[in-house]
Amino acid sequence: MTPIRHQLRRLGRGARTALLGACALATTLALAQSNDGCGPLENNFGPYDYRDYKDAPAKNRDSGESSPLFLVESAHFLDTCEAMVYCAAGTPGREFDYTLRAFPNHHRALVAMMRLAARTKTEKAVDARYTVSCYFNRAMRWRPDDIVVRLIYVVYLNDNGRTELARQQVREAQKLNPENPYSLYNLGMVALDVNEVDIAVESARKAYAAGMAQPMLKQRLVAIKRWTDADEQASQPGAAASAPGAPASAPPAATAASAPAPAASR
Repeated sequence: MTPIRHQLRRLGRGARTALLGACALATTLALAQSNDGCGPLENNFGPYDYRDYKDAPAKNRDSGESSPLFLVESAHFLDTCEAMVYCAAGTPGREFDYTLRAFPNHHRALVAMMRLAARTKTEKAVDARYTVSCYFNRAMRWRPDDIVVRLIYVVYLNDNGRTELARQQVREAQKLNPENPYSLYNLGMVALDVNEVDIAVESARKAYAAGMAQPMLKQRLVAIKRWTDADEQASQPGAAASAPGAPASAPPAATAASAPAPAASR
């Protein structure tokens, strides 16, 4: 099971990657876009960048003020509500929607909304304001550089049979040039899920060169004969070939279109 899928199983808790910031112009344009049917991003509370607060203290040590994320989660995104067992202030659909309007790129809330919609096998969850695709649209408009959002979206698209769109999102995620080993590893894993093998190899090289210890990505590539001695050498910590632009190994002719090994694809 990929770490990103493990996060999904646990309702997305503990997503570990953040690419910080977005330029002011991009934010202004994103806030202005509302003609796509997914609504404007302006909100009475926020919007805020989830990454700025997810690892921060609930209260400011100097002022004693509660963080915006704590205020939202303590009222609208309790653990029991995230698990769709009990919500204190409304239904899960309304509470997830509130959370995602305040924090459009809230990773766990996006996963929770996905799961809620999956329960009824619909694109729009009960009591949600928008479709699941719209919530991802809003998250990417708000913070286009949030690779975790894009990787979760890849899983959603692929699980719903929209493979080509999923592959497009993998390529967009690659363009963000992640350096964090967890981001690189997760990118490689979801790339394999949609048969973007070259991206998976390149991401694996960089992830392991950056210190990733989790072996599953390498094991999957070995299983489809796409991990060579050259890749192993390039993936050693500090290897010069792990720098951006290092070529990925070419596939053997007989396995150029091989899919990820089924036993390791989930």
